[in-house]
Amino acid sequence: MDVIIKRRRSVKEAGDLICTKKKKLYAIVVDEDERGFPYHLISLKNFTVIQSYDCLPTNKELEEDIGEKITGIYEHSDSQITLN
Repeated sequence: MDVIIKRRRSVKEAGDLICTKKKKLYAIVVDEDERGFPYHLISLKNFTVIQSYDCLPTNKELEEDIGEKITGIYEHSDSQITLN
């Protein structure tokens, strides 16, 4: 998988992509119909919800929920993902 995108330092909006030290890729999505915990951390490996949040999570929260170090957070509108 090749990821070509501009790097960010923290999550700023739903749709942002998170890359980890072990080259795993996650996304933050929002379910606007959900009132309690509308933000979800999704694994792009198997498209499962890892954790749900009431507001956008911090890098520390993401690392705790993912269980490893984050190497980059990327804006989805500048992203291009190629699956090999």
